[in-house]
Amino acid sequence: MGLFRVILILVTPLWIIGISTRIVFNPWFIDFEYSKEDFPKDRWGLDDGYRKFLAKLGLEAVLSKEGLEKFAKAKLPSGKKAFRKKEIDHMKDVNRFLKFFFPVSYTSFLVWLVGLFLLKKKSSYLIFSGIWTVVFIVSSGFLVVSFYDKAFAFFHDTVFGEFTWRFRDDDTLLRIYPMKFWFDGTVIVIVFSGLLSFFLILLGGFKRKIFEKGH
Repeated sequence: MGLFRVILILVTPLWIIGISTRIVFNPWFIDFEYSKEDFPKDRWGLDDGYRKFLAKLGLEAVLSKEGLEKFAKAKLPSGKKAFRKKEIDHMKDVNRFLKFFFPVSYTSFLVWLVGLFLLKKKSSYLIFSGIWTVVFIVSSGFLVVSFYDKAFAFFHDTVFGEFTWRFRDDDTLLRIYPMKFWFDGTVIVIVFSGLLSFFLILLGGFKRKIFEKGH
Protein backbone atom coordinates (compact mmCIF):
# COMPACT_ATOMS: atom_id res chain seq x y z
CA MET A 1 0.00 0.00 0.00
CA GLY A 2 1.57 3.28 -1.12
CA LEU A 3 2.31 6.12 1.26
CA PHE A 4 -0.14 8.45 -0.52
CA ARG A 5 -2.94 5.91 -0.13
CA VAL A 6 -2.11 5.41 3.56
CA ILE A 7 -2.18 9.16 4.24
CA LEU A 8 -5.53 9.55 2.49
CA ILE A 9 -6.99 6.68 4.49
CA LEU A 10 -5.67 8.10 7.75
CA VAL A 11 -7.32 11.52 7.17
CA THR A 12 -10.72 9.95 6.44
CA PRO A 13 -11.99 10.48 10.02
CA LEU A 14 -11.28 14.21 9.68
CA TRP A 15 -13.71 14.80 6.84
CA ILE A 16 -16.27 12.30 8.08
CA ILE A 17 -16.38 13.91 11.53
CA GLY A 18 -16.34 17.38 9.94
CA ILE A 19 -19.29 16.63 7.67
CA SER A 20 -21.20 14.94 10.51
CA THR A 21 -20.58 17.95 12.74
CA ARG A 22 -21.81 20.34 10.05
CA ILE A 23 -25.01 18.30 9.71
CA VAL A 24 -25.62 18.75 13.44
CA PHE A 25 -24.78 22.47 13.34
CA ASN A 26 -28.20 23.26 11.91
CA PRO A 27 -31.51 24.54 13.32
CA TRP A 28 -33.09 21.07 13.13
CA PHE A 29 -30.88 19.86 15.98
CA ILE A 30 -31.92 22.74 18.24
CA ASP A 31 -35.58 22.00 17.47
CA PHE A 32 -34.99 18.30 18.13
CA GLU A 33 -33.33 18.89 21.51
CA TYR A 34 -35.92 21.36 22.73
CA SER A 35 -38.74 19.01 21.73
CA LYS A 36 -37.54 16.35 24.19
CA GLU A 37 -39.53 15.94 27.37
CA ASP A 38 -36.36 15.46 29.43
CA PHE A 39 -34.62 18.57 28.07
CA PRO A 40 -33.60 20.62 31.15
CA LYS A 41 -35.82 23.56 31.98
CA ASP A 42 -34.30 26.94 32.75
CA ARG A 43 -33.82 27.39 36.49
CA TRP A 44 -34.58 31.10 36.19
CA GLY A 45 -37.87 30.58 34.35
CA LEU A 46 -36.93 31.60 30.81
CA ASP A 47 -39.50 30.22 28.37
CA ASP A 48 -38.28 27.37 26.16
CA GLY A 49 -39.52 29.16 23.05
CA TYR A 50 -37.31 32.14 23.80
CA ARG A 51 -34.40 29.92 24.80
CA LYS A 52 -34.71 28.19 21.43
CA PHE A 53 -34.78 31.56 19.68
CA LEU A 54 -31.56 32.59 21.42
CA ALA A 55 -30.00 29.19 20.76
CA LYS A 56 -30.59 29.64 17.03
CA LEU A 57 -29.05 33.11 17.22
CA GLY A 58 -26.03 31.43 18.77
CA LEU A 59 -25.89 28.98 15.88
CA GLU A 60 -25.92 31.87 13.43
CA ALA A 61 -23.21 33.58 15.47
CA VAL A 62 -20.72 30.73 15.15
CA LEU A 63 -21.39 30.36 11.42
CA SER A 64 -21.32 33.94 10.15
CA LYS A 65 -20.19 37.48 10.88
CA GLU A 66 -23.75 38.76 10.47
CA GLY A 67 -24.93 36.18 12.98
CA LEU A 68 -22.34 37.38 15.48
CA GLU A 69 -23.62 40.93 15.17
CA LYS A 70 -27.22 39.85 15.81
CA PHE A 71 -26.12 37.66 18.70
CA ALA A 72 -24.24 40.52 20.38
CA LYS A 73 -27.36 42.71 20.25
CA ALA A 74 -29.79 40.06 21.56
CA LYS A 75 -31.92 40.88 24.59
CA LEU A 76 -33.87 38.90 27.14
CA PRO A 77 -37.66 39.38 27.40
CA SER A 78 -36.98 41.78 30.28
CA GLY A 79 -35.06 44.05 27.90
CA LYS A 80 -31.74 43.24 29.55
CA LYS A 81 -28.82 42.38 27.29
CA ALA A 82 -28.85 38.61 26.79
CA PHE A 83 -25.12 37.93 26.71
CA ARG A 84 -22.14 39.29 28.59
CA LYS A 85 -18.98 40.33 26.78
CA LYS A 86 -17.26 37.09 27.84
CA GLU A 87 -20.05 35.06 26.23
CA ILE A 88 -19.85 37.08 23.02
CA ASP A 89 -16.07 36.73 22.94
CA HIS A 90 -16.37 32.96 23.30
CA MET A 91 -18.76 32.79 20.37
CA LYS A 92 -16.24 34.78 18.35
CA ASP A 93 -13.64 32.16 19.27
CA VAL A 94 -15.96 29.35 18.16
CA ASN A 95 -16.69 31.22 14.93
CA ARG A 96 -12.96 31.47 14.18
CA PHE A 97 -12.43 27.80 14.98
CA LEU A 98 -15.27 26.66 12.70
CA LYS A 99 -13.99 28.90 9.90
CA PHE A 100 -10.84 26.78 10.08
CA PHE A 101 -12.30 23.37 10.93
CA PHE A 102 -15.06 23.09 8.33
CA PRO A 103 -12.94 24.21 5.32
CA VAL A 104 -10.16 21.82 6.36
CA SER A 105 -12.74 19.02 6.59
CA TYR A 106 -14.15 19.80 3.12
CA THR A 107 -10.68 20.09 1.62
CA SER A 108 -9.63 16.74 3.07
CA PHE A 109 -12.78 15.20 1.58
CA LEU A 110 -11.99 16.63 -1.87
CA VAL A 111 -8.41 15.33 -1.67
CA TRP A 112 -9.71 11.93 -0.54
CA LEU A 113 -12.18 11.97 -3.44
CA VAL A 114 -9.40 12.72 -5.92
CA GLY A 115 -7.57 9.74 -4.48
CA LEU A 116 -10.62 7.59 -5.13
CA PHE A 117 -10.46 8.45 -8.83
CA LEU A 118 -6.68 8.27 -9.21
CA LEU A 119 -5.72 5.24 -7.14
CA LYS A 120 -6.06 1.66 -8.22
CA LYS A 121 -7.89 -0.92 -6.08
CA LYS A 122 -10.70 1.51 -5.34
CA SER A 123 -12.70 -1.08 -3.42
CA SER A 124 -9.91 -1.68 -0.91
CA TYR A 125 -9.41 2.11 -0.63
CA LEU A 126 -13.08 2.51 0.30
CA ILE A 127 -13.09 -0.46 2.66
CA PHE A 128 -9.91 0.49 4.52
CA SER A 129 -11.04 4.13 4.78
CA GLY A 130 -14.29 2.98 6.36
CA ILE A 131 -12.72 0.39 8.67
CA TRP A 132 -10.08 2.82 9.95
CA THR A 133 -12.73 5.46 10.62
CA VAL A 134 -14.95 2.96 12.46
CA VAL A 135 -12.02 1.94 14.65
CA PHE A 136 -11.17 5.60 15.31
CA ILE A 137 -14.78 6.60 15.99
CA VAL A 138 -15.56 3.64 18.26
CA SER A 139 -12.39 3.96 20.35
CA SER A 140 -12.38 7.74 20.70
CA GLY A 141 -16.17 7.92 20.94
CA PHE A 142 -16.21 5.43 23.81
CA LEU A 143 -13.68 7.49 25.75
CA VAL A 144 -15.44 10.78 25.05
CA VAL A 145 -18.88 9.51 26.05
CA SER A 146 -17.57 7.67 29.12
CA PHE A 147 -15.70 10.71 30.43
CA TYR A 148 -17.71 13.44 28.77
CA ASP A 149 -17.21 16.25 31.28
CA LYS A 150 -13.43 15.78 31.23
CA ALA A 151 -13.35 15.43 27.44
CA PHE A 152 -15.49 18.56 27.05
CA ALA A 153 -13.20 20.54 29.36
CA PHE A 154 -10.03 19.21 27.70
CA PHE A 155 -11.28 20.16 24.23
CA HIS A 156 -12.29 23.67 25.29
CA ASP A 157 -9.12 24.27 27.30
CA THR A 158 -6.98 23.13 24.37
CA VAL A 159 -8.81 24.91 21.55
CA PHE A 160 -10.07 28.08 23.24
CA GLY A 161 -8.01 28.55 26.39
CA GLU A 162 -8.68 27.59 29.99
CA PHE A 163 -10.28 30.83 31.16
CA THR A 164 -12.30 31.82 28.08
CA TRP A 165 -15.28 29.46 28.22
CA ARG A 166 -16.14 28.92 31.90
CA PHE A 167 -19.27 30.88 32.76
CA ARG A 168 -21.53 31.65 35.70
CA ASP A 169 -24.54 29.38 36.21
CA ASP A 170 -26.90 32.23 35.35
CA ASP A 171 -25.10 33.21 32.14
CA THR A 172 -27.41 32.87 29.17
CA LEU A 173 -25.12 30.59 27.16
CA LEU A 174 -25.37 27.89 29.84
CA ARG A 175 -29.13 28.42 30.10
CA ILE A 176 -29.79 27.88 26.39
CA TYR A 177 -27.11 25.22 25.86
CA PRO A 178 -27.12 22.93 28.93
CA MET A 179 -24.59 20.10 29.03
CA LYS A 180 -27.21 17.62 27.81
CA PHE A 181 -27.41 19.63 24.58
CA TRP A 182 -23.70 19.11 23.89
CA PHE A 183 -23.69 15.49 25.03
CA ASP A 184 -26.58 14.61 22.72
CA GLY A 185 -24.93 16.49 19.86
CA THR A 186 -21.70 14.59 20.36
CA VAL A 187 -23.53 11.25 20.34
CA ILE A 188 -25.33 12.16 17.10
CA VAL A 189 -22.03 13.20 15.47
CA ILE A 190 -20.59 9.81 16.47
CA VAL A 191 -23.64 8.01 15.04
CA PHE A 192 -23.56 9.94 11.75
CA SER A 193 -19.80 9.37 11.47
CA GLY A 194 -20.29 5.65 12.05
CA LEU A 195 -23.02 5.47 9.41
CA LEU A 196 -20.86 7.27 6.84
CA SER A 197 -17.98 4.93 7.64
CA PHE A 198 -20.13 1.82 7.23
CA PHE A 199 -21.41 3.25 3.94
CA LEU A 200 -17.84 3.40 2.65
CA ILE A 201 -17.28 -0.22 3.70
CA LEU A 202 -20.51 -1.37 2.04
CA LEU A 203 -19.76 0.63 -1.10
CA GLY A 204 -16.28 -0.86 -1.30
CA GLY A 205 -17.64 -4.38 -0.77
CA PHE A 206 -20.32 -3.85 -3.41
CA LYS A 207 -17.77 -2.53 -5.91
CA ARG A 208 -15.45 -5.46 -5.25
CA LYS A 209 -18.22 -8.00 -5.67
CA ILE A 210 -19.88 -6.52 -8.75
CA PHE A 211 -17.15 -4.74 -10.71
CA GLU A 212 -13.94 -6.45 -9.68
CA LYS A 213 -15.09 -10.04 -9.76
CA GLY A 214 -12.48 -12.22 -11.35
CA HIS A 215 -9.75 -9.53 -11.25
